[in-house]
Amino acid sequence: MTEPPGFANLSKMGKVAFISLVIAALAALLGERILNLRKRTLASREWVQNHLPNCVALKNLDFGSEDITILGNGLAFISTGLKYPGLLSSNNIGKIFTLDMNHPRMKPGELRMPRNFDLESFNPHGISVYVDPSDDSIYLLVVNHPQHKSQIELFKFMEDDHSLVHLKTIKHELLYSVNDVVAVGLESFYATNDHYFTHKILKAWGEPLLGQPWTNVVYYSPEEVKVVSEGYYFANGINMSPDKRHIYVSDVLDHSVHVLEVKEDNALVSVKAVSVGSLCDNVEVDPETGDLWLGCHPNGWQIFTADPKDRAGSEVIQIQNIHSDKPVVTQVYSDDGQVIIGSSVAATYGGKLLIGSGFHKALCCDLGFLYSLRSQNMAAMKKILVAAVAVYIGHRFLKVKEMSLASRELPVKHLCCPYIKNIEYGAQDITVLKDGLAFLSTGLHFPGLPSFSGEPGKMYNMDMLHPKPTPVLLQIKGELDLSSFKPHGISAYVDEADDSVYLFVVNHPQQKSQVEIFHFVQENSQAHLKTITHPLVYNSPNKVRVAADVIMFANGIKISPDKRSIYVSDIMGHSSNVYERKKGEHLLYRKGVAVGSLCDYIEVDHRTGDIWLGCHPNGMKLTMYDPNDPPGSEVIRIKNIHSDQPVVSQEYADNGRVLMASTVAAPYEGKLLIGTVFHKALFCHFK
Repeated sequence: MTEPPGFANLSKMGKVAFISLVIAALAALLGERILNLRKRTLASREWVQNHLPNCVALKNLDFGSEDITILGNGLAFISTGLKYPGLLSSNNIGKIFTLDMNHPRMKPGELRMPRNFDLESFNPHGISVYVDPSDDSIYLLVVNHPQHKSQIELFKFMEDDHSLVHLKTIKHELLYSVNDVVAVGLESFYATNDHYFTHKILKAWGEPLLGQPWTNVVYYSPEEVKVVSEGYYFANGINMSPDKRHIYVSDVLDHSVHVLEVKEDNALVSVKAVSVGSLCDNVEVDPETGDLWLGCHPNGWQIFTADPKDRAGSEVIQIQNIHSDKPVVTQVYSDDGQVIIGSSVAATYGGKLLIGSGFHKALCCDLGFLYSLRSQNMAAMKKILVAAVAVYIGHRFLKVKEMSLASRELPVKHLCCPYIKNIEYGAQDITVLKDGLAFLSTGLHFPGLPSFSGEPGKMYNMDMLHPKPTPVLLQIKGELDLSSFKPHGISAYVDEADDSVYLFVVNHPQQKSQVEIFHFVQENSQAHLKTITHPLVYNSPNKVRVAADVIMFANGIKISPDKRSIYVSDIMGHSSNVYERKKGEHLLYRKGVAVGSLCDYIEVDHRTGDIWLGCHPNGMKLTMYDPNDPPGSEVIRIKNIHSDQPVVSQEYADNGRVLMASTVAAPYEGKLLIGTVFHKALFCHFK
């Protein structure tokens, strides 16, 4: 069958059109990728020069100083002579230099390399130093690219003859395009792979144009090698925080530094990424401040084009407080390439800044007076800070001694007081009802105070009208963990409807705070009804809130017989405060009555309204317990507390030989019960 006239020409024209469309589409795609690359390399960025004072070029470093790291003693290691695909380089072989930052001449010295090492193909890139904590030996890990491959060289630094001893070459299939390394052990490290492809052309041109986040971070040890972080456009510099808890990775084409948390299995978990606004290369960390210092390319396009009339600039970025919510990113130095081309690293020591480059020179600059003062005198500042803290602590300790009446000596003033039977380990709080029924809490375990009983706390009651009052142990019924029962303050409530008695008991299981409500059933038992827990102080069935504050050390609390006032003992303020009850259970401060002692619990005489306080005459003896100088006891009475001239009197005083650390004094019809933190209890008679 013959083709119609002109069909062959139409077929050829269709093929040409199709090919043209394909070429146009590829050109458009290529154009879009080039625009994307220009965007990522900040090709249109213009910046203002920001020079530092006294920047001088370092001798012997005329062919690059791609990476620099400085030990704590000021010894810097410098890699030079890098040959990197797509970037300018010299024909000089790679070398490693050191520089003593403490020496006035600041002249880098070349390290003598071992004879058994292939120097001709030595192509050093990123470096990291590991100091063996057992003997302070110094080891150097160097990323090496012989024939543009990737491997890690392990050297030992010999200070005596200024040389390196080659120990090992590390290769692995996951270490295929290594840029930088940070040592975490003698043969263990984290390393960045800056490319996905290994072919020279694909690395230099294909991958930048594709612009995909395909690069990663690898963990290496003799036992394990694994990818621990990925998703970087161009993973470059890597370093570790001073506390070794975080890894920092610079993603050049993402203009950011990533913060990664180190886990127990050496995996890395992303914490955050900090934008730096530049193409930052290597990362160095100030061991004193934790600040990050970055050597950056302000316009990466200039690095690729390598136009001598439009030189690639240099920039140094500092990141302070990188772990805070608001890291501070600061440009410390910038140059348009007339002084230094293509900065790749910035490292600080003693107020000086070393700036290295991929293929150009290296600079040493002064960071200025304030930074110099901070850096050079960091040790002195630490000493000053420690001294200041010591002075402050000393001042506060003296203040505590003053507030605790540590210098007070107490004359003895006794009453006729036999010991109460069965009470051997304290009667922290006591309250007495109008009918003479007393309740006692015992067995408190309070942080920072002595305790001589390992048993759980107990509750007793005692009939003050009995000819021979004797405490009776209360049996506790209901769902309460008695093994962790640690009773503190107590309060009784009598229901006017049926005269039922309820006890509110502060309890500290596992050093927590909660309030237990009991129903006093009969002579020797009480039923547990409820446990109340809440972070605030005031509690009612409908609302919980703070009723009063601004008390130095709120301790005992009691209500007046007419229920119109609340009394609060401020133990460190040496006062008893009076509050008026207002609507909504708000407390209005009325006055504070000085008592001259550290008064603990408050009891109120039902007949007279007098306030009775169990007090610590010398609080320091209580907290710094010494059986040879025991804490004393004191009972204070306040009459007419609502008058303009309340009468404060000492009713009992002892130096700790009879009764140690009194906490409460509860009166009833000419009798007085005195309880303690951890000692015995007294039954006294007074007029």
